[in-house]
Amino acid sequence: MVLMAEITPLAPASLLIDEENPRISQPNVGQNKAQKALAHLHESKLQRLARDIVEHGLSPADLPIVMPFEDDLKRYVVLEGNRRLTAVKALENPEWLVGSVSNRVLTEIRKLSRTYQDNPIDSIQCVLVRDREEARHWIELRHTGENEGAGLVRWGADEKERFTARTSMPIHQQALNFLEHNQYLTPETRKKVPISSFERLIMTAEVRDKLGLEVQKRKLHLLAHEKTVAKALMYVINDLASRNIKVRDIYTRDDRLDYISKLPANIVVTPIVPSGQGIEIGVGSPRPKSKAAAPRTGKQRDKLIPRDCALNISELRLRHMENELRILSLEHHTNAVSVLFRVFIELSVDSYIERVKLTTTNIDDKLANKLAHATTDLLNRQKLDRQQSRAVHRACAKDSFLAPSVTNMNNYVHNQYVFPAPGDLRAAWDSLQPFLIAIWAP
Repeated sequence: MVLMAEITPLAPASLLIDEENPRISQPNVGQNKAQKALAHLHESKLQRLARDIVEHGLSPADLPIVMPFEDDLKRYVVLEGNRRLTAVKALENPEWLVGSVSNRVLTEIRKLSRTYQDNPIDSIQCVLVRDREEARHWIELRHTGENEGAGLVRWGADEKERFTARTSMPIHQQALNFLEHNQYLTPETRKKVPISSFERLIMTAEVRDKLGLEVQKRKLHLLAHEKTVAKALMYVINDLASRNIKVRDIYTRDDRLDYISKLPANIVVTPIVPSGQGIEIGVGSPRPKSKAAAPRTGKQRDKLIPRDCALNISELRLRHMENELRILSLEHHTNAVSVLFRVFIELSVDSYIERVKLTTTNIDDKLANKLAHATTDLLNRQKLDRQQSRAVHRACAKDSFLAPSVTNMNNYVHNQYVFPAPGDLRAAWDSLQPFLIAIWAP
């Protein structure tokens, strides 16, 4: 019989576990027991599948096969793909897993569910057949071995090795994808990174040692906590993106060793696991953009300072301000953030004026003037480029519509009738971030 099925998108809520699934020892026990039986049977595999769905979506190479449930045209029995459906239902509501899986697996799926809820799967592409008989051949072919070549022919060790060798992602791309996937690095900042320079650095073993990284079988591994390694990587990336470090500074191996030897002590990573026992980064590509099968998008950040911004602040009070601006919610503490942001900018500029002994302005000058003179000085020192400096000058412009102006920031502090918006504060930081990175650069 030739399968004349159609492919149609269906909501996960309309899909039912097949109570006659061969994986279930007792058939026709009801949806709840069938679902729990599959979860108990697969447990750790279910956890791994759930993580893969959160990170990559559902595989477009394996569409579920479904048939109508009795005469109900709003519900469908999944004949092929019950394990995937169980994982999706676990991500939508992990609590039904209680008693079916270990506490460790349940805890992990609860964490995955919180990420999944930011961008849940609304529909699943399914192959719709009339009945079991129409799907029988394809299900049998998939699950009963190679069938002399008609079924799924699995790769041997040689094929796996060739695939890995021919498709492995370059080490520097693995690092960038890891940072972007975990929202330490924004797509905008990534575009500014000179890839060849970053590759030179990350391919130098001594550099990787200082950053808490190692390579095993062409895969990048972490030798310390994710946040610690990400902080070190972002320090290097900000150096490159802001042009503090240029290709001529790291062209030779000796240059790269010299650069890495000067990393601040709070950036250098101390490994917490021995070499050879690192944790694989495990992210092959950025998050899918579409809900069902492609990279996922995140919400607008709710903190003023992005996670991928590394500032090398030397003064204790300003470090405390930085920490508060990283943890205060823009939505819930908008006024507090706006006032602290304004004070942070002025004190940062004052510190720069005193550190470099700038003679064209002084700390008693107006903030707009101090910003303008500090920007000109950074431009002359080649710590800012002209495009980055223009963003600061726009912020200094009176009644600027391109970015929240210094006048507006003064109003945030002194005018009780001016109400800052989270979006305005985010835009102001994004405009001034290269400037703030530059003034705090060592």
